[in-house]
Amino acid sequence: MDKQVTINISTAAILKVIVFAAVLAFLFLIKEVIFIIFVALILASAFDPLVDWLQKRRIPRGLGILIIYVVVFAFISLAVILIVPPITKEVGQLSENFPMYYEKIMNGVQNFTSVQTGTAQEQVQDGLKSLGSNLPQTISSLVATIFDIFGGLFSALLVLVITFYLTVQEEAMKSFIQALAPDKIQPYLMRLYSRIQLKMGLWLRGQIILSLVIFVLTFIGLTILGVPYALTLAFLAGLFEIVPFIGPLLASIPAIFFAFLQSPFMGLSVIILYFVIQELENHLIVPKIMSKAVGMNALVVILVILVGAKLGGIVGALLAIPVATGLNEFIKDLIEKKIEAENKLA
Repeated sequence: MDKQVTINISTAAILKVIVFAAVLAFLFLIKEVIFIIFVALILASAFDPLVDWLQKRRIPRGLGILIIYVVVFAFISLAVILIVPPITKEVGQLSENFPMYYEKIMNGVQNFTSVQTGTAQEQVQDGLKSLGSNLPQTISSLVATIFDIFGGLFSALLVLVITFYLTVQEEAMKSFIQALAPDKIQPYLMRLYSRIQLKMGLWLRGQIILSLVIFVLTFIGLTILGVPYALTLAFLAGLFEIVPFIGPLLASIPAIFFAFLQSPFMGLSVIILYFVIQELENHLIVPKIMSKAVGMNALVVILVILVGAKLGGIVGALLAIPVATGLNEFIKDLIEKKIEAENKLA
């Protein structure tokens, strides 16, 4: 027999759905502002322990964060000045030597016609020449793109100003939460923020140090072995270090390729070098550098980075792990609360 089903929806439920949709729409409209605040929170989380350390040595917090700004900008500028010209030179050398490399490769591959071979060689060589000659302009374009992502120079400066405020005023975030959150959940939000801030700061500082260590070890190893373009290859190794497992593997491919073009012995030596560095990273470097940062499962990290890259490009990939860290802490609290409730019932 057919049964009639009556569904009653209260006015309160309808209002909740409307309010929830309105909040989502509002957050979407101010997504640029949220992004700026979130970046500032990450930077403040990384800088806060350093400012605390300077404060213990009788340096005011305001002066401390300014000192950190100067040191960071000086370090970035110095790195660009020291690294970009040699990389430009190496890319130019790669462009000049590419016909030789290409000939070695094509000697073992007989499936291409001479016309196709010449066309492909010319296209790749022209591309390398263009990259080598335009690398400084490419760096400038990258910086311009970053400023575009932040919404212009004003937004980038706004990030620094908010970071300065959050770091100088120790109770700034507490005041912010008190202004927005209901009194009942303020203590929990403060504890949650403190844990998230600690882990984001540890992750960011640890990741920077880890990338620098891998860059230095790779550069020294490749230089000793005599692998061409050692600086460029080491830079890739440090850059890809943010992605576990897949990053180091991808970074090793071009190094192994150029090494085998020199000789089979050098190719095997580079494979051993990257294997040793990976083992040192897994068993010594990462435990020492990231010991205080509670990390997520490597597979989860890869998935999070892929989702972040899909949603927000390069910046989304970089911010994906801090976001996931915060969500991870919140989910852990929900699970612990549920377990406590079940234990009380038992």
